[in-house]
Amino acid sequence: MNKKWMKPVTFLLLAGVIGGSGLAASHTKVAHAEDAVGKPFAASAEVKLDKNYYVIDQQSADVTGDKVADTVYLVGQKEKEDDIYAANMNLVVQDGKTKSYGKTDLGDVGGYEGTLTLVDFTGDHVADAFVKSATGGSGGIYNHVVATFADGKSSVIFGEKENEGIKYEGAFVNGFRVEGKGTHLDRPLGFDVSANKDLYVAAKLYDQAGKLAANEQDLSVYSYPFSALTPVDMDANGTYELVGEQRIVGINNTDTVSRIHSVWGFGADGAWNPWEVEYSTFLIKHPGEAIQTQIQK
Repeated sequence: MNKKWMKPVTFLLLAGVIGGSGLAASHTKVAHAEDAVGKPFAASAEVKLDKNYYVIDQQSADVTGDKVADTVYLVGQKEKEDDIYAANMNLVVQDGKTKSYGKTDLGDVGGYEGTLTLVDFTGDHVADAFVKSATGGSGGIYNHVVATFADGKSSVIFGEKENEGIKYEGAFVNGFRVEGKGTHLDRPLGFDVSANKDLYVAAKLYDQAGKLAANEQDLSVYSYPFSALTPVDMDANGTYELVGEQRIVGINNTDTVSRIHSVWGFGADGAWNPWEVEYSTFLIKHPGEAIQTQIQK
């Protein structure tokens, strides 16, 4: 049953995916006045966007590699100008030299509070586009996309698959413990969840002695995609890495049993590789909303 989509203290693991689309460039050289964030996107017709596209964010940097600053727009569809949700997000680049436009398809990306950051992730000294938007779901998940535009070609190098981060799958076992495995990790990962004892006894998952009390229950434990992901130049060399956090959830969406913190760098192999992975074990934990859910049953 797939029901759910770590301040580090006890464990450090060191271990060590890609979609793309062509840059559909329009040949127009009409220069539009700067679009205000939140307003209709003035160049929608030039790049053949559907109706009701608005500017979600706008930044400038050289993203094509010709040493001239380009203007990059994060745009999305909204029913009304003051809506806070935008669907079908796209990136549109106006070449700083030719003033022509090109766009890329980010896939099925929509959300709230969309932001755009332009920094170099690949090490070619050309800025790439990092897009972040909140899904609005109760899991606290964010969409994250990285796209490149060097040499006039667009490519999504961080998408839905990469946004899963360390994909952990495990189960509750006797002794108030979780045992399981995570992608990119070279060994099994287990941790103590006795800080959640009151919740699990109330839920009749365990008895007071820590023995599983109901084997017919869904005992699965697994990770959500990134709830936070931030560009950080970890080694101060001008190339940025991504620093992220994920939740591992237990009996329901509100039951956080651990957190994973990780650092990811884009490698010469064209893949994102984890530089560092850490997980947390709670020593003290207030059951909060999770136990209220059980008590009310």
